[in-house]
Amino acid sequence: MLRDLTMIFSVLVSVFSLGFGVYKNIEAGNARGFAYEQAYRILGAVQDANIGSATKATIVDAAFASLATPPPVVDLSRSSADAPVPAEACTETVKTRCIALAQSLAQANALCAREQEPGNACANASQFRMSIDNAACVQCFIR
Repeated sequence: MLRDLTMIFSVLVSVFSLGFGVYKNIEAGNARGFAYEQAYRILGAVQDANIGSATKATIVDAAFASLATPPPVVDLSRSSADAPVPAEACTETVKTRCIALAQSLAQANALCAREQEPGNACANASQFRMSIDNAACVQCFIR
């Protein structure tokens, strides 16, 4: 019974979401159409005005510039998300040190898990974790 009610509720939420998306799409189309209509009215008024052609051209250029697509809210061209790791950050020496630290951490974690009370092995594991973080070992092994 509860499963059926949950399914009905999820279908209703999906239908509502779909309807809202369609409504927003239509609303955006109407807003765009209204903006174009107003721009064409302004352009018609400018063409019919008794002003110089240079002034008309300036006004028309400004009107067309206002119809341009706005810049994106988030500029992903400046993102460094897929930038490669600098070559000097992951030398073979650093990789070897990171592997040794990881092996030591694994051994310390195993000893810590076997101990009845948290003691020296758990403290060592914590120290190895901090050493791995400080050495920035993650950069060398993410791909």
